[in-house]
Formats: sequence, structure tokens, C-alpha cells
Amino acid sequence: MVIRSILFYAFLSVWTIFMGIVSLPYLFISHAYIRKPINLWIFGIFKLLEIICNVTHEIRGKENIPEYSILVASKHQSAFETFALFFYLKKSIFIHKKQLFFIPIFGQYLKKTNMISINRTEGVVAMRKILKEAKSKTSEGYSIIIFPEGTRKKPGQNPDYKTGFIGIYNEIETEILPIAVNSGLYWPKHTFIKKPGKIIIKILKPIPAKLKKEDLLKKIEVVIEEETNKII
Repeated sequence: MVIRSILFYAFLSVWTIFMGIVSLPYLFISHAYIRKPINLWIFGIFKLLEIICNVTHEIRGKENIPEYSILVASKHQSAFETFALFFYLKKSIFIHKKQLFFIPIFGQYLKKTNMISINRTEGVVAMRKILKEAKSKTSEGYSIIIFPEGTRKKPGQNPDYKTGFIGIYNEIETEILPIAVNSGLYWPKHTFIKKPGKIIIKILKPIPAKLKKEDLLKKIEVVIEEETNKII
């Protein structure tokens, strides 16, 4: 597994540099077109995982994805779901740290995707910016992907759902699409080693809009954790 994982990252680096170079023209045209080369890059990552590391994936519950914009709340165990959710949710964006713009190649394309970037040092100002931009993006038909726990969790680790996403939920007044994953079994946290197996991303039925804070937080945790436990 160690050698396969090293090879994966070696080929990933080459693939990223290659795509970064051949896709340069997309940095100078409308951001509406940037999704195509990014999805091709992600598709390449899927293939490298499959061919080199014997890591495949399955998306369950596609029928639960609505045609309209929605707030997506996903369990977070590895980097895999950040790629997969962007790939399979056609018009979706993330809320991310502004510092990611400084990553070579990746940062330039990330900036072009027109996602919501924040500077966490701004505190309350940053939150106001998020709410304003979230409202604007959903009105344009974008779904917003968030990780309610704020960081990656190991499979079986005690959940820690934060309340920050509730402000967005209330502001945009939309349903929430909960998602369970088992990616941490095969793309573990705090190690570069990839383990062979099938990553499952399970898209669950939407949770209604306009729930009370306590009811929403409890429902999100119960629904996501129950389904996550089933697939791990």
C-alpha cells in the first residue's frame, strides 16, 4: 500500500501540472466554463485511485438530488468527498479559506470557480460576508456545500456538529441535502497511505427548510451519523 500510495501522489502531481498548463486559456474567459477542465482533472484522480490504489467509489441516492439550489451538509472524512461532491453535484460551490488561493496552480483555478472565500481572522465580518454571498449564490441557482463538523473525522470518531451552518440555512431559507460517507476507511486522515476498497457516498433525502435551530441540529446529526455508521 505504501508504494502504491507514493505512485498515486507522483502521478497526481504530474496530472495536476499537466492539466494546469493545458487549461490555462480557461483562466482568461468566463468562470462559467472552468468547471469542465476541473471535472476532467477530478475524473483523472478517480482513475488514478482505481488503477494504482484499487480504490473505487459508488454514489448512492442520486435520485435525491433536487433540480433547484440547496444547502448540502456532508460528513467529512477525507479529501475525496470534496472532489466527488463538486463532480457529481452539477452546479455546486464550497465555502473555503481564502488562504487556499495561495496554493500553486490549484489556487488559481479555485479562484476562477467563483466560490465563497473567507478570511477567518475577520470574525463577525466574515460571517456577514458568507451570509450575503450565500444568498446571492443560491439566487443564481448554485447549491452550497458545507461540512457541519468543520473538519475531517475518523470513522467511528465521536461527532461534533457545529451550529455555524444554521445561519446560512436560515438566511437562504432552503432545504438541506444530508450526505453520509465512508471515505476515511480508504483515504485515512493524517496519512498519505490509501487502502484498497470502495468509497461510498450516500445522498439522503432532503431535510425541510425553516426548522428550529435545536430540531435541525439534532436531525442533521442523527440522519448523517446513522447512515454513515451503516456504510462503515
